[in-house]
Amino acid sequence: MVEIVLNENLKKGVKKKKGKIINMLSNFLLIRHKPTKIEYTIQKIIINDNKPLIVAYRYYSKPGNDKKVFIKIPMSDFKKYESV
Repeated sequence: MVEIVLNENLKKGVKKKKGKIINMLSNFLLIRHKPTKIEYTIQKIIINDNKPLIVAYRYYSKPGNDKKVFIKIPMSDFKKYESV
């Protein structure tokens, strides 16, 4: 049997072409932090100085709690996340 390993990260969802950013990421996309396996939902993507910044959230772990934890993910950290 041949094992294929795919090294996936969010940076592959952002392409630069002729000075423009082509964004393949979208709101409500579910992403996972690779080291902790915690899943987040993208709320919005902000472009500052031609660099994307992801604002994402997850719900608190207590059942029945609708409170959200928000994080900002700079492009430099995209390799730590993958789409689910």
